[in-house]
Amino acid sequence: VDIDWEYPGLPGAGHPFRAEDKQNFTALLKELRARFDVEQKKTHRRLYLTIAMGASDEVLAHSEMRQVGRYVDTVNLMTYDLYGAW
Repeated sequence: VDIDWEYPGLPGAGHPFRAEDKQNFTALLKELRARFDVEQKKTHRRLYLTIAMGASDEVLAHSEMRQVGRYVDTVNLMTYDLYGAW
C-alpha cells in the first residue's frame, strides 16, 4: 500500500488540515504496520507499506520522519516542486 497524503499539517488548495495531522500521519502508519505484521504472520507473505513524501524543508518540518522510518518500507520523494510550483 502506498500512502500519498499531501501534505500532513500543511494548508493547501481545497483540502482541510489540522495541526495534529503531523502526529496523525505517524499514528496511521504505525497502525497499518502493526496490522500488516499480523497479516504477514498468517499468510507468510510480505506486505509492503510505502509513502510518497514531499522533499521540501516545510513538508519535512511537518512530519516525524525519524519515527515514520520505523514503519515504512520505502519513501518515494516527490522532488518536482523544489524550485516552485509549475
